[in-house]
Amino acid sequence: DETGGDSEKPKPDCNLYKDTDWYAICTECEAGTKTGDECKTLPKPEDLIDFPEIDKTKCLDIEWGTGREHTADDNFGNCIETKTDDTHRYITSNNVPDFYVNSYCPIGLGKGYCVQQEIDAGTCYFTGLTCGAKDNGAGTNDYGDVWVPQEDSYKIKLEGDPTLADRPGDMYDATKVGGAKTNGAAQGVAINGIAIQGPNDAGDVSIDEAGFQLPCGGHVTPPMGNSETTGKVPAGPPKYHFHKSPECLSPFTDASKGLAAGGEPLKHGKLMGWAMDGFGIYTYQDVAGVAPVVDECGGHFGPTDTGEVKYHYHSRAIVPYHMACQGPALGQCDGTQSGTNYCHPGCGAQVCVQPGTSETKLKEYIGKFNDTWLEKYTTNPYNGDSALHLGAMTVILAITLNLVV
Repeated sequence: DETGGDSEKPKPDCNLYKDTDWYAICTECEAGTKTGDECKTLPKPEDLIDFPEIDKTKCLDIEWGTGREHTADDNFGNCIETKTDDTHRYITSNNVPDFYVNSYCPIGLGKGYCVQQEIDAGTCYFTGLTCGAKDNGAGTNDYGDVWVPQEDSYKIKLEGDPTLADRPGDMYDATKVGGAKTNGAAQGVAINGIAIQGPNDAGDVSIDEAGFQLPCGGHVTPPMGNSETTGKVPAGPPKYHFHKSPECLSPFTDASKGLAAGGEPLKHGKLMGWAMDGFGIYTYQDVAGVAPVVDECGGHFGPTDTGEVKYHYHSRAIVPYHMACQGPALGQCDGTQSGTNYCHPGCGAQVCVQPGTSETKLKEYIGKFNDTWLEKYTTNPYNGDSALHLGAMTVILAITLNLVV
């Protein structure tokens, strides 16, 4: 707290301590009936969660370049453990991708780690680093940087609530949506346990604006254990993570590998990860292979690959790549942005629904949370219950349009 006053600190969310001995202490601190050291030293909620455990000997001792990670026999060194209870999904991984990744420099071998926009804006935290230098520490070599296994864990609701009163939310939030994470930069996690981070790198510049080339949509962080970093970012060796769409994962290749190879480009995209608010993140295409009509956050209401209507996000090839805020956007994404605005253009309405979606199924879904919520907002034209959208003609029309385009 740089302001120096305890009154400036945000009050803890005591709901995060339920079912622990700290819940009673937290509520007393929140009410002001307790003000001692216990209030100042409340543990991080994630430290109290019984996350699944990975085999630390197998999963954290692995080193890039020793040979074991070069084969699919051992999943390229990737480790992920998951479990669920009645309300949440729990994930622990070692942040090692389940595919081969070569040595990496974001701008080029012998170059730095920041583009000119970041330097000019004062958001370059690695001004003294040169990629490929011999003194960059663990996870580095003469050809660039490589991943170093590091453990992270996530607690994510099994089902997000689109009717929460404080929507839209910050893209990185976990506590307000009943989740927890040990990786503060993550806005979600992919099905292989790799963190999904926002549309920008350490500076406030999008990946595409910076011109960074990301194999499979991801890269490693700079070697932040080096003394030349500013301290404004967490110290540590290179950690692999996604920014853009991880197109080498099976949910993407299942759609893109071609019909003769069993590709399914005309079906709704498959699940590729989960946002911290509990909503699924799916690959590019919607039902019948058409483009999804999403809100400013990057999500919408509509059927998923199972046919179930729900709110969900779609991975996109353009900013914000996955999500700019936790939706629904309700036309208010701009208010969640700090610095550069990464909001999607949206659909022209407060609530975006995929055209052809059944109004009956949509209202049944939203009714589980708040049966009057939808009445408060405008929607784009979508109703799939009318005769125009019934039967096989809907699919035939969508496929025809897809082939023409």
